[in-house]
Amino acid sequence: MKKIVALLILVILFTGCSLKNINDDDINNIIENAVKESNSDSFKVFNGYKFRIPQGFKIVGKNGNNYKIQSVDSYYYLYVDIVSRHYKKDLDFIRDSSIYLSREIKYNDKNGYIDITKVDEKYYIEAEYNYAKMETILEEKDLKQGVYNIIRMLSSVEYNDLILNTLVGENVLNYKEVEFNLFESTQQENYFMDYVEEYGTYKDDNTLVDEDVIKERGWLLWEYGIK
Repeated sequence: MKKIVALLILVILFTGCSLKNINDDDINNIIENAVKESNSDSFKVFNGYKFRIPQGFKIVGKNGNNYKIQSVDSYYYLYVDIVSRHYKKDLDFIRDSSIYLSREIKYNDKNGYIDITKVDEKYYIEAEYNYAKMETILEEKDLKQGVYNIIRMLSSVEYNDLILNTLVGENVLNYKEVEFNLFESTQQENYFMDYVEEYGTYKDDNTLVDEDVIKERGWLLWEYGIK
């Protein structure tokens, strides 16, 4: 019994220290560390790729290569872009100096970016890295841990090119007709900023989403009431 209690204390202390270190660290250091650290989180395997999600996270929605991932009362939205991966498409990034954080991410042969925009008292995070993209909205107290989790998840995506070549390479025209990206970039058009101010209320339901709306706005924006 004493051994169990001692073990629980060590786990609590370790977790507390880990969170404390992240919350005390500079957000740019957190990003740099997240792309370099080894990742032992649980793998989720799909057709042509797999990725890891942190302990306590779970996939609560899936539509093609788009995933809605829940952690307590926060939601993260992941899109795995297998077409860009197949063609090794270069990522165009334009830094936005007007927002809370906007920076490029590069490590080894992977590249991407992260944009963080403050909306009232919350933060909208959009990150694209390793041919995958994530969005979420978090409170300030969860911001640094959330950024860490996002970069870790994006970094963890592993592709099976043999399968992807079969899925995309030989059937690219057919594939493009049925595949869509829930996360069309909001870097050029500030749909999110405009509409979140107007609607402001998060809609958590299983409403069927019109694909044309998704292509233009993105799943996260849809759930904030944009139709």
